[in-house]
Amino acid sequence: MRSGFVHGEYAEHGDEWPNDGRPRAALAVRVFDRAAERFVSVVQLHGLRDPQGKGDTPARSTQAKRLAELVTSARENGDLTVVCGDFNLLPESETFEVLGGLGLVDLVRDADTRTSRYAKPLRHASYLLVSDPAAVRRFEIVAEPEVSDHRALVIDV
Repeated sequence: MRSGFVHGEYAEHGDEWPNDGRPRAALAVRVFDRAAERFVSVVQLHGLRDPQGKGDTPARSTQAKRLAELVTSARENGDLTVVCGDFNLLPESETFEVLGGLGLVDLVRDADTRTSRYAKPLRHASYLLVSDPAAVRRFEIVAEPEVSDHRALVIDV
């Protein structure tokens, strides 16, 4: 298991946390899939929130590079790799080019990943990328039941 900051660094904020610019960490775990006789590396993050929107910024570019470094350090050759979470990005973000450079393929693309609990018109936030789309038996963006302002992303490999 590994973790690393993809935005900022550890900060002690006491009782109040700022709405934007909060440090963001990604978590990685590597497990053995006995049925497939291979390791699966899963990296999850909650990306930088920016009140200006979900467009690319220098901070998000740095975040993408740090995320790619964590993915690279967490997985080993031959691993099925899954990267997922609330990226807080648009589908055309440069982040997907950076992760694509690691051989990761975005399964969500421009699909709606928000529920009725999210009132804003922009419907993109959560993404799931894999290193081997052929290993995916099922991928679903679950619309119901609604338990959050995000739709659950379910993958069966």
